[in-house]
Amino acid sequence: MVKQRFHGFFPGMGLAIATGLGLWAAPAIADGMPGGVPLQSTPQSGETAPAANAEAYTRAMQIGYDATERSDYQTALINFRRALEARPGDRYAQAAIANVESYLARQRREAEIRAYLGTLRTRLTEAVESRDWACAASTVDELITYTPPNSLARSELVVYRGEITGFLDARDSLEQWSTVCSADFLAG
Repeated sequence: MVKQRFHGFFPGMGLAIATGLGLWAAPAIADGMPGGVPLQSTPQSGETAPAANAEAYTRAMQIGYDATERSDYQTALINFRRALEARPGDRYAQAAIANVESYLARQRREAEIRAYLGTLRTRLTEAVESRDWACAASTVDELITYTPPNSLARSELVVYRGEITGFLDARDSLEQWSTVCSADFLAG
């Protein structure tokens, strides 16, 4: 049984197209993977090459949509590209590819930010342990910019920044300042 998602992708024809072809939703991932469904089919007796191409297109799109729902964007991209091969120039396959590529780009950006935040947390820990309050303050300031406004985490960072400001104002451990952060970091 094909899920009703097809309705929005075949304007005016809805689910009838997908069910009329006798297609079903594949639980597949990608060719070569457990549960994979080959998308290239050879025409059966009485079936024409265009019908086989339509089936390959529909199956690839369905697998792509299912993979997108599971946030399995690599599988989705593979299958949307297969759909585009089966039906060159298809605007739905092209739109799906563009969407999935944007999801992948967002995932990469988020991973880079998570890695950078890990670096900042490590630097903050080192700065506090060595009593480098200038570095700790600038690191907390940067962490605040990555924290959602009106969140508890941001409020906690602001309070922590206030505590660090107290050490800065008291000139506590002045000789340790800027031993953790580089001069370039503190200037920027």
